[in-house]
Amino acid sequence: MALLEASLELEALRTDLDRAAVPKDRYLSRAFWDAENEQLWPDVWQWACLADEVPEPGTFYEYEIGKRSFLITRADDGKIRAFHNVCLHRGNRIKNGAGASRELSCRYHGWTWELDGALSRIPDELGFHQLDTSCLGLRPVLAEVWEGFVFINPNLDAEPLATFLEPIADRLAPYHFGEQTCTRSVTMPIRANWKTVVDGFLEVYHIHRIHPQLLRYLDDVNTTYDVWGRHSAMYMPMGIPSPRLQVTDDALTLLELAKPGSGYHGKLLRKSPHFDDSDGTPRMADGVTVRQALIEVGRQEAIELGRDYSDLTDDQMVDDHHYFFFPNIICNIDAGHFIASRIRPDANDPEMCYFDMHIFDWLSPEEKASRPPRVHQVLDEDTKVGRVPDQDFTQLPKVQLGMHADVLSELLLSDQECRVLAFHEQVDRHIYGERRA
Repeated sequence: MALLEASLELEALRTDLDRAAVPKDRYLSRAFWDAENEQLWPDVWQWACLADEVPEPGTFYEYEIGKRSFLITRADDGKIRAFHNVCLHRGNRIKNGAGASRELSCRYHGWTWELDGALSRIPDELGFHQLDTSCLGLRPVLAEVWEGFVFINPNLDAEPLATFLEPIADRLAPYHFGEQTCTRSVTMPIRANWKTVVDGFLEVYHIHRIHPQLLRYLDDVNTTYDVWGRHSAMYMPMGIPSPRLQVTDDALTLLELAKPGSGYHGKLLRKSPHFDDSDGTPRMADGVTVRQALIEVGRQEAIELGRDYSDLTDDQMVDDHHYFFFPNIICNIDAGHFIASRIRPDANDPEMCYFDMHIFDWLSPEEKASRPPRVHQVLDEDTKVGRVPDQDFTQLPKVQLGMHADVLSELLLSDQECRVLAFHEQVDRHIYGERRA
């Protein structure tokens, strides 16, 4: 009876693509969350770690997604591999966190494997009857590296990562992700379903309410979108104010970006020879717009630092290009700088998830050599990480709580939320199969 009820509940939680409506209970339902754990996460490529988190032979990294745990290792042959993080004796997790070890040994009874997954030792092996040790290597999962990102897929019959990433990998090639260095990384818990958080980062419809300061230098109204089946992108014009504002001249943009702590674009603008605030009043040289200055200083800085931006358009030099890798990776990309974030469901609570944010910069060889090792920070819910993400993290738990209201049955999506609808369509493909006619 319980299985039948769960099946009927799942059937009612399909996305209505024709009406662009998402049933709210798919963010609350344990049956839907269970279905994701059984049918989505075991069958999709997902970012597990960075290659520099397993930098040399003898290092390992634990990647957790829901109730599952995987070990990413680098063995003596230099190859990165991934395995289910489970002892084949009694099911204990073999390693936690990240570190260095010449072997993978279970702390419960001491069964031990090599970093390439081969079984190397069973204490008191003669006490086991009819034990076929040839079948007891760690269970592998697919592992491939793209631009310094280690992806895994538990489905051994999955398509190659290169195929999965089409066309997003080709579009991102001019940014040279692999040349850039992760300079900060944090994990934050968010009291919301993981899809609630993904939804929140796939549209700019919320910017005029949650991030009003951005309207002075970001044109949300003329943001454009691409959807390629499972992946998507949006392109946000920067260096110009939103048409939503009553005053939309360049002076408004200049005043906002000239403020201390105004972020990447503010730092770039202050490097421009056309920018002057020596008397405390920000101004641009005659005839030079903020947007032009941002493009110019970005290209000049690239020449000085030996960065190859030859394949980037002027729009790519200045605008915020936002890419989504299905099912749970979001990237805000600027020339020479990007933020890659991953949203992971909790192991037990459908209304809890974890936001892993990684900040990358294109550093000079001298900067890389002198930089101390990055320490990943695990933060609590109240920790501040930056004005814009803090605004999102404050609102998203409220969205989750609001879904419990009896008067709400579904979430209605506009054209500006087309990426949200496409995301849920792809989730449905894993839960239900191809869409029925």
